Amino acid sequence: MTEVTIQLLGFIAAAILIVVGMGGMLFLDNLIKKIIAFTLLSDGVNLLLVALAYREGGIVPILLPGMSIYDFTSRAILIFPAGIVLTNIVIGVSTTAILVALVIMLYRRYGTLKASVILKGERR
Repeated sequence: MTEVTIQLLGFIAAAILIVVGMGGMLFLDNLIKKIIAFTLLSDGVNLLLVALAYREGGIVPILLPGMSIYDFTSRAILIFPAGIVLTNIVIGVSTTAILVALVIMLYRRYGTLKASVILKGERR
């Protein structure tokens, strides 16, 4: 029987978040729910990147005095995915704020949060 690792659990959770987020964006009609689904999708991608960068027994990628290059390269975690995740978090928060502002404007104009009604162009 195989051992379930933290990395495997991260991949499974990321897959669940991505599937739920995509399903919500495609099949839900409420715009607020679509924004929540977009956030879940974004969080799933971030978790996937973190799970990819995870290394059991890993160390911070800083070469310390007295540490051999072989020991450093075999134990250091990947730093690039962490930088991408931090950037993605900032972009995700900004995008979510803009989406919420647009939904507020659409609600004021159409009086509903249903995407199907807004796409038909029916005003209140």
